[in-house]
Amino acid sequence: MQKNTHSMNIGYHKCRYCAFCFEADDYSCSNHPNGEQPYLSEQQIKKLNHCKNFALSDLGDIITGKQYIPRKRKQKTKNDSFEQLSFI
Repeated sequence: MQKNTHSMNIGYHKCRYCAFCFEADDYSCSNHPNGEQPYLSEQQIKKLNHCKNFALSDLGDIITGKQYIPRKRKQKTKNDSFEQLSFI
């Protein structure tokens, strides 16, 4: 079995960005961990999940076609730059 080169190393995924998610009458997963092809609603494919078989799609979001862009981590600000404010 080939190793999935497009898998993401984060714990949460959304089905709408997965290469195995396809649209028929409803949405479905062709590589579901349980071996079945469940029918998913649009609300379900937008929710976060812990799917082991997730593979990032080259086509992007199945609904809009937009590419996945990971969020940038916010840098912590130092407390030295802020002064304590008092409201008296």
